[in-house]
Amino acid sequence: MVPGGLCVAETNMYPAPMTESAEAAPDPTNADTTEFSPTGASERVVSLDVLRGFALYGVLLANSVPWYSARAFMPRDVLLAQTDTADKIFLFLVGLFVNGKAMALLTFLFGLGFSLQLQRAEATGRSVVPMHVRRLASLALIGVCHVLLLWWGDILWGYAIAGLGLLFFRRVRGWRLVAWGLFLALVPMCVTAIPVVSAALRPLTPAPPDHAAFRAAVYAAITGDDRLALAVMHAKHALYFVGNLAPWYFPWLLGRYLFGAWAGTTRIVHEAEARLPFFRKLLAWGLAVGLVGSAIHPVRQILMRQGVKLPEWLYVVLLAPAEVGTMSLTAGYAAAVVLLMRRPAWRRAFLILAPVGRMALSTYLGQSLVCTFLFYGWGLGLAGRVHAWWLWPITLCVFGLQILFAHAWLSRFRFGPMEWLWRSMTYGRLQPLRLPARREELA
Repeated sequence: MVPGGLCVAETNMYPAPMTESAEAAPDPTNADTTEFSPTGASERVVSLDVLRGFALYGVLLANSVPWYSARAFMPRDVLLAQTDTADKIFLFLVGLFVNGKAMALLTFLFGLGFSLQLQRAEATGRSVVPMHVRRLASLALIGVCHVLLLWWGDILWGYAIAGLGLLFFRRVRGWRLVAWGLFLALVPMCVTAIPVVSAALRPLTPAPPDHAAFRAAVYAAITGDDRLALAVMHAKHALYFVGNLAPWYFPWLLGRYLFGAWAGTTRIVHEAEARLPFFRKLLAWGLAVGLVGSAIHPVRQILMRQGVKLPEWLYVVLLAPAEVGTMSLTAGYAAAVVLLMRRPAWRRAFLILAPVGRMALSTYLGQSLVCTFLFYGWGLGLAGRVHAWWLWPITLCVFGLQILFAHAWLSRFRFGPMEWLWRSMTYGRLQPLRLPARREELA
């Protein structure tokens, strides 16, 4: 599980990444129809697919830097010897512009999707609860399989657990959703960072007896070819990592969902054409506030590498501005996409990403499959052998292939393969997968 943002240094084994992985999150535009069946393509909001496509590349890059490449588990002296100036510049830029933003966008889309499901359920007089619970249970099961079979950093089961909290807010509307979102995203994280609180929580969270030895064991499993040993270490690491963050992580996810729920209930994205002045202001303020706040964590890391130790109280004080910066910059990114989609040339370019966004779950899981093959010992074994900045061209190639695959797949099928499985599990019956044959093909 790889959340973004700053984490308590004393209680975390590693610097917190973003996961972003990803949608890993549910497809927010695929809410239930009045008959509780999957949403048709004609009902989709293309801007959301494009946003999800952008987020998925951020997920891939952010997860590749510390996790797939195993940089987070390498011996410190080896890592420092392998890091040159180009790597340091690349890591700073990833920290500033990428880390945390993809997860923020995907959690926003998750919450937006819930609000659409709720609106459809209310329109038919049915309860959204049974369908929502089935969707989350199916997602959690897929996530557990992901951890055991491919990669420890799965986000799906965490999304599913936090997603249950959305049911408590299904009657809340308007700016109260934003207020609750800010409270849940900021307060638990800041409170648990207070030294006396973190010290009290530490005995209650699972942790390995020796962190350094455990990291070495994880690195050995990643670079080795014993798949059973790798699965065991993945399960242990997922437990330790998420268990360590749990006191604030699940409320934090739920808080971010609520921003999306606000957007869904106000239909601000669906009615973007009538709200362009709002998106222009959001772009300006989001970039201004976001760049300042998002710089806190990368600058702190630079200072730490140079041996500068910041006071613990300053670290706690900076948590909230850093989180606000992440959310603000993410909002600026979203506003930029919405505005640029109004320009024909930009729209044509962005639409290339839409198929990847439509099959986000398949894309996310596919990233784990391809990247573990590239870096792990059971595949090409690149872990520990590449500079950080090399991950940029590597991930661009991987994502480019995923774009081609998504276009080819969706030219014949309604959903991505994992989306089809998820829907079939949710509705308790096999969903139609193939697109109807075109008339010219039947002639």
